[in-house]
Amino acid sequence: MLVRYGFIIILLAFSRISVAETTTKDFSVSATIENGCVFGDGSGSSITDFGTINFGMMSSISGDVDIVSSSGSGSIVVTCTPGVAATIALDYGVNGGSSTARYMTNSAGTQTLGYQLYQDSVRSTVWGTDSLAYSISSFSGTTQTYPVYARLFASADMPTAGTYTDTVTVTLSY
Repeated sequence: MLVRYGFIIILLAFSRISVAETTTKDFSVSATIENGCVFGDGSGSSITDFGTINFGMMSSISGDVDIVSSSGSGSIVVTCTPGVAATIALDYGVNGGSSTARYMTNSAGTQTLGYQLYQDSVRSTVWGTDSLAYSISSFSGTTQTYPVYARLFASADMPTAGTYTDTVTVTLSY
């Protein structure tokens, strides 16, 4: 009988060893969102070209020609993290412009037409660099489209026929 009870005790000892034990530990998951801005709607494909502000066709410029950009034709589309402060600066073009006037040149590079870009519809605030950049104190968090108000200056002389162009660089700082 002692053998039988000993066998049962040994069997119980082995049964206890074969039972699996478990233990648990935790790990963390996190993400850090930094302030940021992109040209475009933030959907993953940023805008690389805002299009062209086109003053149209004319044979003379007897008075100033005012136009406003639209989406795909010069308006600036931006998305930023909600609350971020940002500035949008426009340089003065590749043809020797300044805060007084920007210039388009004809394809031969021999003639210029003066123009300017503004932040407002009454064309009183030049859109430029540094203190003339457009300032956003707290971005709303939704995609914003900023129109550019443009003025082609009148010319007393008949301009040479041809296409006149300039390239303006947009800089978004945040």
